[in-house]
Amino acid sequence: MATHRIGSAWTQTRFLILLGGCVVVVLLLGGVLPVVGSTRELQTNGLSLASRMLNQFTTVVVTSIALIIPLSSNLYSPRLVRLYVTHPIIVVSLIVLLVTHLLFVTLGIIPPTSRASRPLLSLAFAFVLVVMAGLLPFLFGVSQFLRPTFFMPMLTRKAVHSLQGVMECRRVQASAGDLFEITDVVANIALTGMTRGDRQLVLLSLQSLHTILMELVGAGARIPPLWKGVRPHYVPGLAREGQLFIAQEGLWPEAYLLAQILRTMEAASKRQHELLAELADQLVQTAELAAVLGRGRVVELHLMVFNALLRESIEARDLRRFQNLSYHYRLLIEAIAVLPEFFHQAMDHMIAYGRLAEEEGMGFGLKTVIFDLAELTLSLASSSEERAVEMVQLWVGPLIQDAIQSEGTLRMVGWRALLKVYWEARERGLGSLADCLYWRHLSDGTVHRERIELVLDEDRELHAEFNDRLMRFAHLSPGAADRARAFAEE
Repeated sequence: MATHRIGSAWTQTRFLILLGGCVVVVLLLGGVLPVVGSTRELQTNGLSLASRMLNQFTTVVVTSIALIIPLSSNLYSPRLVRLYVTHPIIVVSLIVLLVTHLLFVTLGIIPPTSRASRPLLSLAFAFVLVVMAGLLPFLFGVSQFLRPTFFMPMLTRKAVHSLQGVMECRRVQASAGDLFEITDVVANIALTGMTRGDRQLVLLSLQSLHTILMELVGAGARIPPLWKGVRPHYVPGLAREGQLFIAQEGLWPEAYLLAQILRTMEAASKRQHELLAELADQLVQTAELAAVLGRGRVVELHLMVFNALLRESIEARDLRRFQNLSYHYRLLIEAIAVLPEFFHQAMDHMIAYGRLAEEEGMGFGLKTVIFDLAELTLSLASSSEERAVEMVQLWVGPLIQDAIQSEGTLRMVGWRALLKVYWEARERGLGSLADCLYWRHLSDGTVHRERIELVLDEDRELHAEFNDRLMRFAHLSPGAADRARAFAEE
């Protein structure tokens, strides 16, 4: 987004420089005309010349509009036609041209001896100078219509404006219709970008959907009966029972947008993992906002979206996608920890999908979940050690115990995760968490030393391969490594 802001600022700067240069040139020309000629000479010699020049300028403007607007609409969405024809650049330009032509028509009708002839002539030539000054900036501005960074923020602002109209009870049905129409347009643009492999377009579309969803979540918290009386919108194929439920709960706007996002990501290929990572990060943010605002049902919808994506990654046997989702699922659980009911649901689901991945033959699926839950335990312990101890007792501890008692690489993964959490807890002064792990799994000093030596022998910071995680799963911090090494040498 920082790149987008810099790009927008640079475009505006170039536009202002171009406009300023044209204005200076035209002002100089306007200052020279009174010196070298009179109003009568302008009327006799310059009127026809200015009229022909105005006609040429009008042709250029109309041709530019007729070419660029349909071209951008065909490339992205027909909805852009409506967006562009109401843009101030086009509206103001056409108004100025129309007024200028009306002035010239009026000058051709009234006699030269009329008292109104001279001021109208001066006004007409002033408008001609305005047209001359604005032609190049107009062409520059219209050319920006082809850039997604130009029209995607416009669509987002119109969607937010429509939502505000619903909140302020201004043309409620029409505003709601515009909001969800724009949502459909943005989702379709994202699908178009997926098909073409245009990552920038897809990222801009996802950011737009994210902004709209954030506004919806906040609006639903401020005005709970916001959508009462508004005709619900459902994605095609949703069962009637589901439609009835989300309508009664007032969840259909968020459900509609999340369904559009899910449909978009279902079209992502294995070569577009960064898009999934961006989307997952955005979903974590909206889920965190919903949790803070106490909107538990919206949090549950986010969990359902993550679960659907996890299942699809397992069915496709896409380990990289699964690892991306597992990482963000960990962040999601941490974000919704303030809602115990959904926190417990998320823990059960994450472990269940990890086990399913193992059953389906995804070699590192369950191992990834074990490492991520270990990281989640440490992360939660920094804010609530009691919650971290609960995690170990109910979920993480039994999962690690099963891994330790298994055979093969899963056993080593269980030991690495266990030792990582234990010694990092010792280093951070998390006594309750460390004691919980020690008395349950590490009270046998001989086995403990044997395993910690194996971990210390391979304690590297970076992963062996360049991947999305970059850092090794079970790497010990320097302080924790020193404590573990001292224990092993006793």
